Amino acid sequence: MQFPDRTDSIDFYNDLVRRARASGDNAATRNAYTGLVESWKQQNTNSGGALQTELDAIRREYSDFVKTDPDYQLIRDGTIEVLKQRPGILQTELYEIFSDIPKEALQYALYFAADHGVIVRTKKGRSYQLSLPDTDGTQQIVGPERR
Repeated sequence: MQFPDRTDSIDFYNDLVRRARASGDNAATRNAYTGLVESWKQQNTNSGGALQTELDAIRREYSDFVKTDPDYQLIRDGTIEVLKQRPGILQTELYEIFSDIPKEALQYALYFAADHGVIVRTKKGRSYQLSLPDTDGTQQIVGPERR
């Protein structure tokens, strides 16, 4: 699949990320990074993968930003507490437990918590089964079987 040239949108979102970060607006920074990563992804597809290094770099930068995001930290910490009591819970069940938090915010936090190795997300049907990693970096026992 070919996308329109994304050079202008890469420049636009890159500038937006820098301005949002400088102003301390985490929500705007999250949104700008989402646009920036998607623009790099599409431009990388257009180039037949020649921009993979740049795409990987911006993904790492976004992931590093997320570690400092207070919303992420709050959701991550709450999720860890739930997983200590209910290992193997489905991500969709967390939507009910944290019903005061928008679903998109939970998805964002859970995606990056897994990316950071704080939780383990395993595809299960139309959801993800969540658990804490063992201290050796593997997944904890979930129910009667080991993953």
